[in-house]
Amino acid sequence: MRDGRCRLALFDLDGVLVDSRAAMEEAWEAVQRDLGVTVPFAAYFREIGRPFADIMERLGLERQREEIERVYFATALRTAPRVPAFPGVGAALARLAVAGVKLGVVTSKARPQTYWALSQFDVPFETVQTPEDRHPGKPSPWPLLIAASEARTDVADAVFIGDMDVDCAAARHAGMRFMHAAWGYGRRPDGCAQLRSTAEIGELVRMPLRDAA
Repeated sequence: MRDGRCRLALFDLDGVLVDSRAAMEEAWEAVQRDLGVTVPFAAYFREIGRPFADIMERLGLERQREEIERVYFATALRTAPRVPAFPGVGAALARLAVAGVKLGVVTSKARPQTYWALSQFDVPFETVQTPEDRHPGKPSPWPLLIAASEARTDVADAVFIGDMDVDCAAARHAGMRFMHAAWGYGRRPDGCAQLRSTAEIGELVRMPLRDAA
């Protein structure tokens, strides 16, 4: 008999597990300086959560995408070892892991920076989805569906914790419960539940996702 509890906790990376805003701003400043791009960082930052190519198109920079990507990612990779976890995240993830909840990450961040960021957590991740996996990125449901499949968990037994509108949209399209990270970079979408602090991540072990059957 199923108890309706969380068996898989999936997390966005930037703004949820790690505080990477300063690193992203440094990388975008390099793009502005080296390539003469005039789009302000605030405009770029509003779009995070989507695949980089999608952001470039939305900002009208698709013709420069390859050179922007080269400069941005080179700078981001240099700063990756300095990107800190939000306080309390490591302990909360450890609590979930000890309780037998599987952990995973679904991010639009490039794979090298993602693994640098995750290396600071002493917990196993069942699945890590990044744009290099060649499926549509958020707000498409595909990264979440593939993550659940890799973790061998029904979407009804999983929750996705994110901080941006695209995170919420991806979860809804996937039929997966979504919870907004209040400490993150985006406002809570209408109608979404919210985790108010990183400590509440650990409370997912007791959170019912559905009625027991």
